[in-house]
Amino acid sequence: MTAWDAPADTNAPVQLGDCFRCDRGGVQVIRVGELVGPYGETPLYACRCCVERLVAMGHHTQETPVRPYVGASTW
Repeated sequence: MTAWDAPADTNAPVQLGDCFRCDRGGVQVIRVGELVGPYGETPLYACRCCVERLVAMGHHTQETPVRPYVGASTW
């Protein structure tokens, strides 16, 4: 088994685990963040496919402006 290339801006080690996004288990994942709450934090790991989709979503939101705010109409 060969490790896939992690995103260039991370030195995240690849390991076997569960992907938080697609719920597949026993796949190669990297840590992509955490959920932080008042009682601690939970690490989030994602597989290659999901990391690529998350990165693409980030690029899309940078290239496409957010929908302008639409005020409530007063009838």
